Amino acid sequence: MLQKTILIIEDSADLAASLVDMLTIKEYKTLTATEGKNGLDIALREHPDLILLDLRLPDISGVQVMSELKKDTWGKKAKVLIITASDVNEKTITDLGVNADDIIHKANSGISDLIKRIEKELN
Repeated sequence: MLQKTILIIEDSADLAASLVDMLTIKEYKTLTATEGKNGLDIALREHPDLILLDLRLPDISGVQVMSELKKDTWGKKAKVLIITASDVNEKTITDLGVNADDIIHKANSGISDLIKRIEKELN
């Protein structure tokens, strides 16, 4: 079985490091970016199996990343899980013109919950 690749676009170094540690244990390959533009470049170059995308990033928003991603032929089909501390729901995200595969609220989810959602999305 080919190793699945997950791109983490998250400005919290602690959360990103925890996710990398847990995903590496589960034998996933991880790529990371702390800014939206860099994450978008990595996504379009590497074509990861899944993108974990924070909505609040220091340079451009996660919504902008999604918008740019969906302009690309590969990006239109990319699996994206939004991870956010913001109080948003699927309708809010859709109203912004973004179609994510799922939304995970950081406040309601521990690392193990995130890993379960990731594995569900990839299987």
